[in-house]
Amino acid sequence: MSLAQVSLTLAGVLLCAACIGALAVLLTWRERAASGPERRRRLLTVVLPGSALLLGLVLWTLLHVMLLWAPGAAGVVAAR
Repeated sequence: MSLAQVSLTLAGVLLCAACIGALAVLLTWRERAASGPERRRRLLTVVLPGSALLLGLVLWTLLHVMLLWAPGAAGVVAAR
Protein backbone atom coordinates (compact mmCIF):
# COMPACT_ATOMS: atom_id res chain seq x y z
CA MET A 1 0.00 0.00 0.00
CA SER A 2 1.58 3.24 -1.12
CA LEU A 3 0.76 6.85 -0.44
CA ALA A 4 -0.19 7.33 -4.11
CA GLN A 5 -2.77 4.53 -3.94
CA VAL A 6 -4.32 5.88 -0.77
CA SER A 7 -4.45 9.47 -2.01
CA LEU A 8 -5.91 8.51 -5.40
CA THR A 9 -8.51 6.33 -3.66
CA LEU A 10 -9.47 9.20 -1.36
CA ALA A 11 -9.77 11.53 -4.36
CA GLY A 12 -11.98 8.95 -6.10
CA VAL A 13 -14.24 8.63 -3.06
CA LEU A 14 -14.58 12.41 -2.85
CA LEU A 15 -15.38 12.61 -6.56
CA CYS A 16 -18.08 9.93 -6.21
CA ALA A 17 -19.59 11.77 -3.23
CA ALA A 18 -19.64 15.02 -5.20
CA CYS A 19 -21.37 13.29 -8.12
CA ILE A 20 -24.03 11.85 -5.83
CA GLY A 21 -24.59 15.30 -4.34
CA ALA A 22 -24.91 16.80 -7.82
CA LEU A 23 -27.47 14.12 -8.74
CA ALA A 24 -29.50 15.03 -5.66
CA VAL A 25 -29.41 18.71 -6.65
CA LEU A 26 -30.55 17.90 -10.19
CA LEU A 27 -33.48 15.80 -9.02
CA THR A 28 -34.53 18.36 -6.44
CA TRP A 29 -34.35 21.15 -9.03
CA ARG A 30 -36.60 19.14 -11.34
CA GLU A 31 -39.20 18.55 -8.63
CA ARG A 32 -39.40 22.25 -7.76
CA ALA A 33 -40.76 23.22 -11.17
CA ALA A 34 -44.13 24.98 -11.09
CA SER A 35 -46.04 22.75 -13.49
CA GLY A 36 -46.07 19.26 -14.97
CA PRO A 37 -44.92 20.33 -18.45
CA GLU A 38 -42.07 22.34 -16.94
CA ARG A 39 -40.93 19.31 -14.89
CA ARG A 40 -41.02 17.19 -18.04
CA ARG A 41 -39.01 19.77 -19.99
CA ARG A 42 -36.41 19.95 -17.23
CA LEU A 43 -36.23 16.16 -17.10
CA LEU A 44 -35.64 15.75 -20.81
CA THR A 45 -33.30 18.68 -21.38
CA VAL A 46 -31.17 18.78 -18.23
CA VAL A 47 -31.73 15.98 -15.73
CA LEU A 48 -31.39 12.93 -18.00
CA PRO A 49 -28.22 14.09 -19.82
CA GLY A 50 -26.69 15.38 -16.58
CA SER A 51 -27.50 12.17 -14.73
CA ALA A 52 -26.00 10.05 -17.49
CA LEU A 53 -22.81 12.10 -17.37
CA LEU A 54 -22.53 11.98 -13.58
CA LEU A 55 -23.28 8.25 -13.32
CA GLY A 56 -20.77 7.56 -16.08
CA LEU A 57 -18.17 9.52 -14.12
CA VAL A 58 -18.95 7.51 -10.98
CA LEU A 59 -18.56 4.21 -12.85
CA TRP A 60 -15.32 5.36 -14.49
CA THR A 61 -13.92 6.41 -11.12
CA LEU A 62 -14.89 3.17 -9.39
CA LEU A 63 -13.37 1.13 -12.23
CA HIS A 64 -10.07 2.97 -11.97
CA VAL A 65 -9.96 2.69 -8.18
CA MET A 66 -10.49 -1.07 -8.48
CA LEU A 67 -7.74 -1.27 -11.11
CA LEU A 68 -5.50 0.77 -8.83
CA TRP A 69 -5.81 -1.80 -6.06
CA ALA A 70 -5.46 -4.84 -8.36
CA PRO A 71 -2.51 -7.14 -7.68
CA GLY A 72 0.61 -5.83 -9.39
CA ALA A 73 -0.73 -2.29 -9.75
CA ALA A 74 1.56 -0.84 -7.08
CA GLY A 75 4.52 -0.89 -9.44
CA VAL A 76 2.56 0.82 -12.18
CA VAL A 77 1.40 3.60 -9.87
CA ALA A 78 4.89 4.08 -8.45
CA ALA A 79 6.34 4.32 -11.96
CA ARG A 80 4.02 7.17 -12.94
